[in-house]
Amino acid sequence: MFDLIASLLSFFYDLNGSYAIAIALLTTVVLVVSTPLTLSGTRSMLKMQVLQPELKAIQNKYDKSEREEMNKELMAFYQENNINPVGGCLPLLFQIPVFLVLYRVILGLTRRSTIAGSQIGDSVGSLASDSSLETVEIDAIDRNFNPAYLDDSSQMFADLSSSNEMKSFGFDLARAATEVVTDNFVDSLPYLLLVIVVGATGFLQHRMIRARQSGAIANPTQELIMKMMPWFLPIFAFTLPAAIVIYFLISNLYRIGQQYYITRSMYTGEDSLGAQAKRNREEAAKADKKSGKSGDKGGNKNGGKGGNNKGGGSAGSGAKKPNKPKGGGSGGAKKKSSGSGSRAPGRNSSGRTGSARSQVQPRGRKKKR
Repeated sequence: MFDLIASLLSFFYDLNGSYAIAIALLTTVVLVVSTPLTLSGTRSMLKMQVLQPELKAIQNKYDKSEREEMNKELMAFYQENNINPVGGCLPLLFQIPVFLVLYRVILGLTRRSTIAGSQIGDSVGSLASDSSLETVEIDAIDRNFNPAYLDDSSQMFADLSSSNEMKSFGFDLARAATEVVTDNFVDSLPYLLLVIVVGATGFLQHRMIRARQSGAIANPTQELIMKMMPWFLPIFAFTLPAAIVIYFLISNLYRIGQQYYITRSMYTGEDSLGAQAKRNREEAAKADKKSGKSGDKGGNKNGGKGGNNKGGGSAGSGAKKPNKPKGGGSGGAKKKSSGSGSRAPGRNSSGRTGSARSQVQPRGRKKKR
């Protein structure tokens, strides 16, 4: 994989002779190859959201001991509706290793050769010949590049190995913004502008994705990555060589166009997959909210009924009972006198409502009298 990517990069350099354009073309080719996977993964994810009620119904049919039967029915359901359950992960599974290979190849372009071995050999040779030994200073800064992964016979390898710079459009792509800033702030302005553009395009791409996914329940890890990546990308771009920043910039610009196409083709129109998935999410949210309210209302209603039927949960119901004696005057007087003691009927010494049992039993004894 490393040799293939390096060969493509060398081929594009032979076409135009620009390091930046060669990196941009290579990045574009890799992203174009991964686009079908991205579109297929997005479509599978939307279909999963549209058919989520049916999936939940299948899952609710089985208990924990019937996992095998449930998985069989789910797989049949996926095949019937042409859904790949891992389709949303395929773009990441492809892009992560390719990104790492691209990163290593581009970073390997500016690998520098060492001249320490030849200088030590010269010193040893001088000692052996008993000639005057000159002090040799090993310079590790100005030595030429020794590109990794490139074919030694390629033009790109020859140009890089004969220089210690990687000039393109006024940039030395071998240097990072943080390195140039410490040397000369004016010279670092183009590098800083490049970092700012990378950060702005990253935020724009993030906002486009978030605008489509309003109300969607995302994986917590994926959600955290989506939130943090726009902030980390400019930091990485500030510390990495400009050649890598060119890759970041082209990737962001391509993905902005890709997200625009996905929005227009899969989220536009009442019958689109995105619109159907959004309606399902909204209906599920309303149902959950309604069930939560009905549960609270039922709990409050049952609690209120229990207080009224079992001896007056409120102070008003407890105060009315002594004024309505049920029987002879003496019985009413007795109940009133007993109720006018240190606590109200239906309440204990702390002022709290008494239990249902304590409120019912006095009525039973009164009826027997």
